Amino acid sequence: MKHTARLLRPFAAISLAAVLLCAPGCQLTWPEGPGTETTSPPAPSTTTPDDTYTDEYGSAWCYQRLDYRLQSDYRALYQAVRESDERDETVVISDSETGEEHSYTGLKIDLPQPIHTREEAQELFNAFTRDNPQFFFIANLYSYEGYRSGGTDYYNTFCLVYSMNAAERAAATEKLETLLSQWDAEYRDKGLSAGDFETELFYHDKLMQACTYAEEAAALDNPVSRYPNAFTAYGALVEGRAVCEGYARAMQLLLHRVDIPCTLVTGFDDKNASHMWNMVTVSGRNYHLDPTWNDSGRQPSHVYFNLTTEEILRTHTLDQDNRGIDTCTATQENFYQRTGAYISRFSVDQMAEIAASQLRSGAATVEFRFSDDCYRTGQTYVGSHDLLTFRVNQRLDGDGSWDYADYSTNDDYNTIVIYGEAPLS
Repeated sequence: MKHTARLLRPFAAISLAAVLLCAPGCQLTWPEGPGTETTSPPAPSTTTPDDTYTDEYGSAWCYQRLDYRLQSDYRALYQAVRESDERDETVVISDSETGEEHSYTGLKIDLPQPIHTREEAQELFNAFTRDNPQFFFIANLYSYEGYRSGGTDYYNTFCLVYSMNAAERAAATEKLETLLSQWDAEYRDKGLSAGDFETELFYHDKLMQACTYAEEAAALDNPVSRYPNAFTAYGALVEGRAVCEGYARAMQLLLHRVDIPCTLVTGFDDKNASHMWNMVTVSGRNYHLDPTWNDSGRQPSHVYFNLTTEEILRTHTLDQDNRGIDTCTATQENFYQRTGAYISRFSVDQMAEIAASQLRSGAATVEFRFSDDCYRTGQTYVGSHDLLTFRVNQRLDGDGSWDYADYSTNDDYNTIVIYGEAPLS
């Protein structure tokens, strides 16, 4: 008996099993088939995944939330993928709608614990791919095979599909690792501490510099066929073009390297389109982080940097397939709170000092967040161009001069982002 998962979605798949589920207009189909009835359950697989790589995935967000059976299968998938660098296998998968068979480069993996339902297969695949952005070459397509005994299904073989052959995987992995090693060296030179706010901010801003939103991919009904890497960390970091999934996976990969827990969050944006962002743990507290929307304006900002659940839900909607996505209530590591750019009592001098401080640190933009009763006054003051530039340049005092011609406001979060005409001169 063989089952294949297939889901079409606006931002992530062609004939592929989805990582972003329940997207509008998508459909999930399954071949029913009679299967193979046996008189007794098949013997358990003799494959026993070892603990060689436990330190790489043992604390992973989704792995931790699987039951012991699926954790065992996850370990088998991880070991098989981790050790498949130099070899290619061919897997044959039937199209779940047409019944046609197609051959792909991939892996066929014996599961130490049989799975019994399509929901378990989906849970296993989602957990594995959501935890491991470094396996950017795994396509959103999988199948599983097994037997039926006494009315119960036993699926003990899992097939993964690769989007690259062995030579392509090796070359792409080398390019990615070269880039990441350069960033890690820069991170170490700055003397930052692993797991803290400054480290998260450093890698977030490096991603903003490296990647641009792939409008050409987002405009297509089936973008994966032409822009498969736009949904991966590789596309975001090495090729510099990605949609939301690529941004989120890249952010996850970067933070994992510096011991900041980070997982993927799936849901919908304010136009009800499928969307993906991150949940991060900084200083022991969880926050929502949306790198895509921080890069959606004229210049990158930090409006969606470490938000509470209440805040993210002002503009985002969570879907039902997220696991372990806790309610976030902390505000200590919010960008504006942490950097002193939050204004709760309006002061012209405070605004000017915040702007001057950000400019002296090399910021390309000046950012503020206001309490409800200060927000409109802040907008009025930012609109008074000559007054603001005069007050800021007074405080720069020889560090250069600053001017701006444009700014944006966000009424959902009471933020104002000012775009300087040029770097300090």
